[in-house]
Amino acid sequence: MMIDSRTALLAGGALHLLWAAFHLAFPRLFRWNTALVSLDRVNQGILRVLNLCLAFQFLVLGWLSLAFTDELFATPLGRALCAGLAGFWLLRLGLQCSHFRALDPRSLVLSAFFAATCAAYAAPLFL
Repeated sequence: MMIDSRTALLAGGALHLLWAAFHLAFPRLFRWNTALVSLDRVNQGILRVLNLCLAFQFLVLGWLSLAFTDELFATPLGRALCAGLAGFWLLRLGLQCSHFRALDPRSLVLSAFFAATCAAYAAPLFL
């Protein structure tokens, strides 16, 4: 079964919204109130601010993918953005393998979602 560019980008938009929700849940999921105590105030702040900025960026990317789907696969700027996003998620997949236990079941699930998000943005470049 072949997927078309529009469907791939809609899936990518939905995945970005899920990534945003996942990142917004990090403080609770990873118990940052206790886990980050060993870090100084500056490093705690950096981690929290970067996470919130990344969640916001994922919300924007989700919105762009859902609201401007046709422009993303039909214009040079849109295709360049798709290439950049595919590259980002491919990099994230590689970093998962090099910085976390690759065969841990949680890591495998995350890796599958990284690969799916990468594929959602790479697909329009090849279809």
